[in-house]
Amino acid sequence: MSRLLKVASLLKKEIASILLTRVNNNKIGFITITEVTVAKDFSTAKVSYSQLGSEKEIQETKKALSSASKFIHFELCKAIKYMKTIPRLIFMYDDRIERGVQMVNKMKGLIK
Repeated sequence: MSRLLKVASLLKKEIASILLTRVNNNKIGFITITEVTVAKDFSTAKVSYSQLGSEKEIQETKKALSSASKFIHFELCKAIKYMKTIPRLIFMYDDRIERGVQMVNKMKGLIK
């Protein structure tokens, strides 16, 4: 496994843990970290997350994650002390699960 993949996997695990235990923001809805992609130079990490909810809830979560990204980065620095630098986090909404649910519902409609 390449170093980029190892770092991405570690970041995914740690970010999920931080969101669950240390971030106390009611505007962040129930989310799942689906993927973390680290840039080749380790400067940034795109954190994809999914969320089921209304468009308003999704937008509130997006804003809350954006504002909490520096705090999460700080917590990552404390949790992963052996890495020289922790990538800057960019949170991105992942609608693949939602699109999959819509596709299944459409297919169910065709069967009836």
